[in-house]
Amino acid sequence: MASHETEAVVLKVFDHGESDKIITFFTSDFGKITAIAKGAKRSKKRFVAKLELFNHLQIFIADNKYSSLMRVDEAEILSPFPALRTNYDRFVCATLTSELVLNWTADHDQDENLFHLLTWTYGQLTKNNPLPTLLLFQLHLLTLLGFHLHLSSCCQCGTEVNMTRIFSFFSPKNGLVCSKCSSLQNMGPTNIPLSLGTIRLLEKARQLSVDKWPRLHFSKQSLKESIALFQSHNAFLLQRDILSWKELPCR
Repeated sequence: MASHETEAVVLKVFDHGESDKIITFFTSDFGKITAIAKGAKRSKKRFVAKLELFNHLQIFIADNKYSSLMRVDEAEILSPFPALRTNYDRFVCATLTSELVLNWTADHDQDENLFHLLTWTYGQLTKNNPLPTLLLFQLHLLTLLGFHLHLSSCCQCGTEVNMTRIFSFFSPKNGLVCSKCSSLQNMGPTNIPLSLGTIRLLEKARQLSVDKWPRLHFSKQSLKESIALFQSHNAFLLQRDILSWKELPCR
């Protein structure tokens, strides 16, 4: 069986039988993988405190010709991010970050940019206001996935964003519609009202490099509007709800 070494973050863990654990990782070299750690529940050396949610690891894995599950032979902690497991708000935001990756990625679909975005996000969640960090992660995740949000003008008539019209986000168009266009047709629950400040903030965030994101400031209104936007848009695109959105603070 072929053996591999790669960086990974822990997205999901559950017990299997009396002594094993099954872990879903997102790795830098293989994308999302699921692997079994034999004897991990009884381990006092190889895996103790290593296979925990959100941990950034160096893992040693092997293929399994009898199963789709790979086998974890060893793991070393690179960054444990303990604050993500001891603070409720940070835990909820980190959990939602992991759920988004679990829902949006296919097994063995390697994406090094997403891996670096994920590790950056976990790190920022430990030290900055977690909600803005989560929302910036979500915005850039959609861009990496090819869902570039159209936030500069109305998708229907092309009117640029300005103070003379009210704009909302319309998921089927993956962008904004102005009040004049939205009044001409019934857009239903996928039409999310956005203030001018929120629109400009998200558009600026989309254009900035990741290292400059901590400089951005979300008002309470922008936080609430952005949460509503991304919760609705994810449900529309994935055709299912991600329940952790409902646990977020500032709702």
